[in-house]
Amino acid sequence: MISIIIVNFNWKKWLKKCISSLLNQTYKDFEIIFVDNASSDDSIEYIEKTFNDTRIKIIKNKNNSWFSWGNNLGYQHASGEYIILLNNDTRVENNFLEKYIYEFQNNDIDILGVTERKYNGEKVDISFPKIDLFWHPITLKSNFKSHLNTDLFYTSWVCIIFKKDFYEKTWWLDNNFFMYVEEVDWMWRCRLYGYKIWQLTNLFIYHAGAGSTWSGIKYNVFLWRNQNTLQMLLKNYSGKNLLWILPIYLCQNIWEIFAFTIFWKFKIASSYISGWIFNIKNRKIIFKNRKEIQEKRIISDKEIMKNMYKGFWKINHLITYFKQNN
Repeated sequence: MISIIIVNFNWKKWLKKCISSLLNQTYKDFEIIFVDNASSDDSIEYIEKTFNDTRIKIIKNKNNSWFSWGNNLGYQHASGEYIILLNNDTRVENNFLEKYIYEFQNNDIDILGVTERKYNGEKVDISFPKIDLFWHPITLKSNFKSHLNTDLFYTSWVCIIFKKDFYEKTWWLDNNFFMYVEEVDWMWRCRLYGYKIWQLTNLFIYHAGAGSTWSGIKYNVFLWRNQNTLQMLLKNYSGKNLLWILPIYLCQNIWEIFAFTIFWKFKIASSYISGWIFNIKNRKIIFKNRKEIQEKRIISDKEIMKNMYKGFWKINHLITYFKQNN
């Protein structure tokens, strides 16, 4: 049995195609754990009235606890041997689950992702995600010939599958991450523990992109990323590598603050300082988590860094943005 966890907050417009595509699967042994983070757009009422199916379990959260907490809550209500975490701004073909569970069961994998296509079905070049040494994601075109891509740091969070007991062994998602990069943090931890993360190149999920969040340069996006990136680095790097990673990362932050200030984006610039303050205030829980991770890790930073991009991709990203908008 598969438990499919979907976390929702005011994204009613995506639910019809997402839920319908799941209920029409050729593979029937699954349940949908729909975790609603106190939506105000009648998402719950829409699900209850539109889909009369006992395989849908609705979990009503009293507050918007966002992504990590919502998925962890859904996990506690899951009955399946396998867990799929799925974005709600997606849709899949009718034989998606049948192919997905077959590949997962017949390969020695701990986390398996799929390949994204545009929501309208348009094909895009197959790519795979990496991060640079300072966390920033970079998507590279893949020349991998097999249907299983192993040359990646983490896999797209839009849809992943893993065994239920695996989630507990790797501590779940960090509830201290309100939103953004929680998947990188968790999969980084999984890699430190020696687990395998692969991606299917021949199984597709149709993803709207920024349908359940915001695109572009927004204050909250930068605030949460700056909060989470720093605590992710503090938790997962060894002490000797933090000695040089952290100063460079903070210098990069200062350069970004200066750049946004020049372009009159003072609130965005302030998000970096707010991110530092957040980590200072939460230092006890961050370093408690760090201690446990470092005690249990079996893979060296040297091995981890082999799957990272060697460069400052975030600076490249921001330079491109400033050129396009000024």
